[in-house]
Amino acid sequence: MGHRVVITGIGVVDGHASGVVSRLVDESEARRLSRMCQMTVAAGRLALADAGLDTRGELALLVGTEFGDMVSTIAFVDGYLRRGPTGLSPLLFPHTVMNTMAAATAIAVSARDLSLTLNVPTVAGELAIARAAMAVRTGRIGVCLAGGADEPPALVLDALREAGAGAEVRDEGAGFVVLESLDAARARGARILGEIAGAAWRALPARPHGIGRAARSRAIAVALEEAGAGVAEIGCVYTSANGDGPREEWERALLDRALAPHRPPQRALCLPAGRHSGLAARSVATAASEAGDRLGLVHAVARGGNQVAIVVAGPRRVAPSRAVEALASAEAPPRLARSRAIEGLASAEAPPRLAPPSLAHWA
Repeated sequence: MGHRVVITGIGVVDGHASGVVSRLVDESEARRLSRMCQMTVAAGRLALADAGLDTRGELALLVGTEFGDMVSTIAFVDGYLRRGPTGLSPLLFPHTVMNTMAAATAIAVSARDLSLTLNVPTVAGELAIARAAMAVRTGRIGVCLAGGADEPPALVLDALREAGAGAEVRDEGAGFVVLESLDAARARGARILGEIAGAAWRALPARPHGIGRAARSRAIAVALEEAGAGVAEIGCVYTSANGDGPREEWERALLDRALAPHRPPQRALCLPAGRHSGLAARSVATAASEAGDRLGLVHAVARGGNQVAIVVAGPRRVAPSRAVEALASAEAPPRLARSRAIEGLASAEAPPRLAPPSLAHWA
């Protein structure tokens, strides 16, 4: 069966939130890191602070992204096109590789274990979290940051619109959850926000960048089977809606068939400015926070057929150990449903620069 996988921290930085990154990235990092890497580092630090995790131990990192740091790549190429070899920037060059966000964040938070970047449209953040949960469950890694980051360049957005992308909207930002085994979390007295009860990913038949015709989903069935749950236990579904009408209709058809005859409410946490891969962390944390005694389903499907399903349980369904329960009741009132990042991170445990007021909209 493997280890039970729990969520112990959450951190999300949206590109439109002013002042957050500057409070989480020091001056030397700000000089050498691109904006996208700064957002990724900031989100990772938020999540680790929320988890109360000592990063001097072994820590893995899984980052999902659609385009990577293409803003830096375009700037690097433009320098050469305008001024030749003398226009090439040595500061921009490291950011032209797809895993630059993972590399910068691993250095910043001293992550010494597995570092993996997943490059896939629409579902990158969800896929990173699902694969991280599988790695923890099987004992491949002990604790990890899992989530995503995106900074879509204007050049790409313009090209997508010209190609007929329609109303689909993309935003910039980064987000992570901290995942670890239930035993490890209990051993260090961690506050448990929820559990990844089941996760699966599959490829549905569809043309590249196209919408599939099939409405049968094995990913949802496998995730529910892994969670040992039935469709009636799903209280809410968090979808990947982002304004792409045909893709959203396909997603609704997949969900309706997989969860029939039940019709749990569906929500999308896509911001008004658009969707980015880091929002997967927000969806998972929100699903855990609002699950109550039921389960939440985080679901995403991309044009081309990539699909991810994550079944999330709230803290009420994670049976506390007696020792931890007794300690909590003796020293403090129980903290069950919301993470410190959601409540503001303004605690005595965290340094002042880790308390971003701009995340107050989580509450």
